[in-house]
Amino acid sequence: MPTITPAYDNKIYQKYSKKMIQNKEKNKIAFCQDFDLPYDKKIPLLCITYPLADNNNINIIQDVMNGILEQPVEIVLMGIGTEKYQKYFTDLSEKNPKQISIIPDNDENKRKVYAASNIILIPADSNECLKEAQNAMQYGVVPVISDQDFVSNYDPVQENGNAFVYSKGSPWSFFATLVRALENFRFPYDWKNIQVSAMSDEE
Repeated sequence: MPTITPAYDNKIYQKYSKKMIQNKEKNKIAFCQDFDLPYDKKIPLLCITYPLADNNNINIIQDVMNGILEQPVEIVLMGIGTEKYQKYFTDLSEKNPKQISIIPDNDENKRKVYAASNIILIPADSNECLKEAQNAMQYGVVPVISDQDFVSNYDPVQENGNAFVYSKGSPWSFFATLVRALENFRFPYDWKNIQVSAMSDEE
């Protein structure tokens, strides 16, 4: 998928830029209506937009999924991947229909997910995962990710950073880092700064 910024994306519900980051929320409202998720400004929307496959370390998410679902979150994922993970997430969404939505994998849906989501979960250093992280960041989606050259771990004291960085390969560090992201999400002004830092300078 070519790099497109939300300021010029005709596929999303409402265009926005770094300067108009508040318009991103309109995408979340419309997305939740379209895909049957309850909308709540205070509940972050997490996304998984890469194939559900072993090479993308989906097992890391699976290992901590019970803990994730105990948090005040909603999750959207694209319905593509290996049979075992597709079945796992389908069963999970049937048990938790107000918290998990699986949507068809296509270019337009993916852009709508970027525009609506607050956090993207990146469990692997695979090319697919890292590409999705970079695409989502263009839309102000904040990654939970292992250390990469295009991210900086958010420092609440210095109030800078564009991601929440966990120790590679550790499900528990991944989960603890997600919880840290969720704690910061509760502060809208700070979160807005993290979102803007994640986006490129192109308008």
